[in-house]
Amino acid sequence: MPLDTLDLRWDSWDGEEDTVLVLVNGTPLVDLVRRWENVAAQATGERSLAGSYAGLPARFAAEIQTAWVGGSGGRVTLLGCECGEPGCWPLLARIETDGREVRWLDFQQPYRAVGSAKGWSYEGFGPFVFGRAAYVRAVRSLARASTDS
Repeated sequence: MPLDTLDLRWDSWDGEEDTVLVLVNGTPLVDLVRRWENVAAQATGERSLAGSYAGLPARFAAEIQTAWVGGSGGRVTLLGCECGEPGCWPLLARIETDGREVRWLDFQQPYRAVGSAKGWSYEGFGPFVFGRAAYVRAVRSLARASTDS
């Protein structure tokens, strides 16, 4: 099975703090998630909430590098809320690493957890599997780019 690709860039907004643009296989992760969430959001009458994410703000660059490369086994924030506060409406995933690969799996929107009245299932979304060396380079590139701004 071919590996997925990860590209991370700083996205600039006029007068706003830069945020991380996450591209998986060349497509913004926000777009991939929006397409997935649309079905569940429509079923609960909350279609405007589907894909209501933004990249994480630049001030979290060090935390992103630690969480995304560390492979803690717990879920970490991949996208935050459009308001700029990552904990307000986060997209979470578990990141697993081994010597050769990094996997993003077990996605969750904690405010729409399965089992709640308005639960959204991410079963079948992902996993995304990246080559470890390329993945680490992509995540580490955030540090270099954030010092250039």
